[in-house]
Amino acid sequence: MPLAQSPYWQRRRRYPPGGLWRRPLSRRALLRSAAWGGAGLGAAALAGCGSEGSGSSRRSSTPLPAAADGHQPAPQSSRGGTLRLPGFEAFISDTLDPHQTEFGPIYSSHSAVFSKLLRYQDIPGGVITTDLAESVPETSDGREFIVHLRPGVRFQRPSVALGRSPSRQEQAVNGRELTAEDVVYSFQRQVNPDSPRRRFYYRSYQYEAFEKLEVIDPLTVRIVYKEPLAVALHYLADTNAFIIPKEAVGEGDRMDTQEAMIGSGPFIWDHLEPLNRSHFVRNPDWFGWNDPDLGRPYNDGYESIFLVDDATLEATFREKKTDAALQVSNPLWVLKVRQDFPEVVGRDVGFSAWLNTRFLVDRPPFNDLRVRKAIHMVADRQQMIDSLFQGYAHIQGPISPILKRWTLSEDELSRLPGYRSGRSQREEDIKAARQMYEQAGSPPITVVFGDQPAYIPGFASQFQRVLEETLGATVQTKILGYLQISERLVRGDLPMTWQYDNGWIDPDDWLYPFFHSGGTKNTFRVSDPELDSMIEGQRLEFDYERRKELVRDIQLYLLDKVLARLDYITPTNLWVAWPYYRNFQPNPFFGQSFALANAWIDRDDPSYKGRA
Repeated sequence: MPLAQSPYWQRRRRYPPGGLWRRPLSRRALLRSAAWGGAGLGAAALAGCGSEGSGSSRRSSTPLPAAADGHQPAPQSSRGGTLRLPGFEAFISDTLDPHQTEFGPIYSSHSAVFSKLLRYQDIPGGVITTDLAESVPETSDGREFIVHLRPGVRFQRPSVALGRSPSRQEQAVNGRELTAEDVVYSFQRQVNPDSPRRRFYYRSYQYEAFEKLEVIDPLTVRIVYKEPLAVALHYLADTNAFIIPKEAVGEGDRMDTQEAMIGSGPFIWDHLEPLNRSHFVRNPDWFGWNDPDLGRPYNDGYESIFLVDDATLEATFREKKTDAALQVSNPLWVLKVRQDFPEVVGRDVGFSAWLNTRFLVDRPPFNDLRVRKAIHMVADRQQMIDSLFQGYAHIQGPISPILKRWTLSEDELSRLPGYRSGRSQREEDIKAARQMYEQAGSPPITVVFGDQPAYIPGFASQFQRVLEETLGATVQTKILGYLQISERLVRGDLPMTWQYDNGWIDPDDWLYPFFHSGGTKNTFRVSDPELDSMIEGQRLEFDYERRKELVRDIQLYLLDKVLARLDYITPTNLWVAWPYYRNFQPNPFFGQSFALANAWIDRDDPSYKGRA
């Protein structure tokens, strides 16, 4: 399809540098934009709080009335015990530093340990509520926010909870009260130009939007943005906006040991066995959000067990060695469990992590758009869905289909080159792609695949064969660990990768860090003034319908003019949980493990019998 006839160019608008939208802003518009920013679901490895839903067996104990956030509190008779869950929190793929990691499994652990000013209570509904802040801050101009902290919030004392000697970091923090100084330090740390770790602060773009950040008094912070932003509150509630104690940061601005994981969240990180399990215990000093009298967390803790094959997952769940389970790639065993045990609670949940390819677009051969577009057009996404997930997956564009209000719909994508799956349409795409590839000189292609989960390197030969058969290309494949991939992407010496990536809550998180010329995750080396202007414009737009149009335009532009990242598919997770697991609700986002403070084990439920 000629560029001038593409859907994007038919709807194209010119955006002035820096955007325009600077009309007067009401508080209602700001709060409404924050809710829209959170609309959607995403990707998680653990189950969080929520309603019981269908499939729950009759309860013989008498629980307390619903709490302020709608969860069902545990009666005294059902407190204690350790929840056992399958998850990826023991998959340590880069650093433990809560401000520097970019991989979801790790910041799921962080979300249990550390707190933020605000948090998302309802991600699908976009509801932002309080965490460390006493109330959601108000604003008169969309720029200035006064944040009042809860009094009496204290940093964790792992030695007290675990009955062992305090670490050097714990001795330095000494269980002191969290103050406004900690908030200022946590944000300023990520924009410090003199830090030797500066390039690893992937979310620094959020706090570079601050014009002023200052302490008013020990429990009050003043934040002034450089300009009114539709994402202002989102930046304070986003997945990794953790508040840390300065004393836990070591020499060279490093905070990458387990002993440094001292926060103010509901759980204390007990021990970590990489690629095996990660164990968390109840923080007895936790402030408990707006219901401190409930005495949460209800359990003594939880354990995230790294199970990476479907046979083990099924066996451990059937034997009640785990309290919930989901498939790795084969959903059929989950369907069989639901059939064999009608009482189990089942949930089918989208996953905001997705499979994609990254290109380095500033050097051959991928500095030629024709090469990138040719690979995009012949990549067989339906083959990926059928081969990797037995049909339980969806095609994905530049923003996850989980974010229904912001994404290009599956129906819309299925009509675009590269996403079309009809036989005649695919033949047309392959023919056009081969012509472009040959016009570009038919360069050899090397693809580096991530090493986890096992089905990714296992798919390398199939992907190689598709490129060879459709383009006539000479293709080599390599396998690397995610830490190696991450480091080499930052260095700029991986021309093409094939891997998982994490998903986020607001479209700005999907666009600005990746595709803006100054983006912190722009390992593609994309530099496009037109695209920069569009991305800057969407974050300044408070009108939902107008911002939605801008975000849609950007996605179409990326698919037609950029293609620095090829987005393939995202799986659907099929979950099961035993009914005694109360307040079970699998969350599609990583970084929501704090919600396990609401979970509890109902020992009076009939399904509890036989729990290992």
